[in-house]
Amino acid sequence: MYLIPAIIFIFFAGMVYGHNRKSWKHITCSLFFLSSSLWFFGVFTSFLIYPKYFDHIVVYWINGSIAISALLSLHLFLINANMYKTKNGKLFKLLFIPGIIGIATIPFDSWMLKGFDENVLDPMFIPGPGLILLWIVDFAYLAVNLFLAVKEMKKGNQAAKLWFKGMLSFFVWTITMLVGSILLQNTEFDFITFFVPHGSLFWAYAIFLSMAKYDYLSSYEKRYNILFQRSPLGILLMDEEGIVHEASPQVANYLGVSNEELIQHSILTFLNGVDKERFIKAHQTFFQNRIRLTNEELSFINKTGEEIILSFDSDFILLEGKTLQFVMVKDVTEAKNKGKREYYLAYHDILTGLSNRAAFEIKIQELISRKEMFDLVLLDLNKLKQINDTLGHQAGDHAIRYLATILQEAAGTEHHTARLGGDEFVLLLTIDKTESIIKQIRKQLAIPMKLSNSEQMTLSASIGISRYPLDGEIMDELYSVADKRMYEEKNDVKL
Repeated sequence: MYLIPAIIFIFFAGMVYGHNRKSWKHITCSLFFLSSSLWFFGVFTSFLIYPKYFDHIVVYWINGSIAISALLSLHLFLINANMYKTKNGKLFKLLFIPGIIGIATIPFDSWMLKGFDENVLDPMFIPGPGLILLWIVDFAYLAVNLFLAVKEMKKGNQAAKLWFKGMLSFFVWTITMLVGSILLQNTEFDFITFFVPHGSLFWAYAIFLSMAKYDYLSSYEKRYNILFQRSPLGILLMDEEGIVHEASPQVANYLGVSNEELIQHSILTFLNGVDKERFIKAHQTFFQNRIRLTNEELSFINKTGEEIILSFDSDFILLEGKTLQFVMVKDVTEAKNKGKREYYLAYHDILTGLSNRAAFEIKIQELISRKEMFDLVLLDLNKLKQINDTLGHQAGDHAIRYLATILQEAAGTEHHTARLGGDEFVLLLTIDKTESIIKQIRKQLAIPMKLSNSEQMTLSASIGISRYPLDGEIMDELYSVADKRMYEEKNDVKL
């Protein structure tokens, strides 16, 4: 009746310890099973030598092993649920103080035991206040385990569901046996009293099953750690709230922080320049619907002030009974910046920063496709060759940049401004703004340009305008008309 459960507990202890001898979780679980086996061995021994030393066995051995089992079960649950790694995780250690004090006071006989009657047939003794308090503490630990299990179940911790079922079965069994032993005392069924401890087998089996079902095999642990620590990709494990549970050193480098700062903190803390409310909402949607991400990108400013662009893929894994998002990240900042630079060079004029001919042709085709009226304004800087010949090419470049600045300020961001090459510029304007913008350009050109030698020079430009679709329905027609009108104005200036 008692030896078989004790042997089962020892079997569980050996299996779990052999599973991973270096894991504190496995060691704690093994010790829990061993202390539970001592409970049954204690009851077995007490009946063998009854009535001699019965009171001492009950107080020191049986209740001592029960108290130690309660402490170990709570410690095991806190490890399994990663409670110690939370922000205030160290405070959970305060829960062990009552149990440790209770165990430490067991040697005080008068405190634990009021008396013992050796003349009755059944082993009866009168518990002292210390033993009653120890029972209350043991019950409180069971209640805390139940509460934490319910809390973890709501987070999707599958192992917690098994623990809860095991504890609930243990609780129901124990209450049923105790009530039955009271109601059926002095009857032929009063033997059910001897089965009160056996409810712990339900709890033990639930813990054993959770360790076997939701834990990594030890043979993979070393390989996993090598991959995790040395992978050129960053590896990140996050929960639904964006709390980082594990992160490889590469991730910490990307974010500009240490691993200690990163673990058990929200990833949002380290993503400056990101819309955090939008980010966490999207993250939780992906998490709840188990949406895998592929080749997604995130741009942010890390803790050292660097602008970083990360490319990442994600999936979901079950780790120690809890679903976590497994994210692999790669720094693509350099490649993206190179791509941006190449794109900029392809569609911008190097000297002025304005759009170039290729960008202009794309923009005008886009406007034509809308079938909306607009003006093409062509400008040519007058006497650029003379400036180059008399003052040098630096002065000529300065004049081109000066005109580009005037055009950009006059047209603003709502209109397209481009340099086609040499001293030729073009603007694409809405018809209601053309006249006012040209007036502003001429007004600014009337202000003398300062040269590097403190001298001044007044620039001028010839302007030609064509209107879509009145002067043409394709780019070449519009350009030809504007070019003709521009040279007519240039010739008038010469005359």
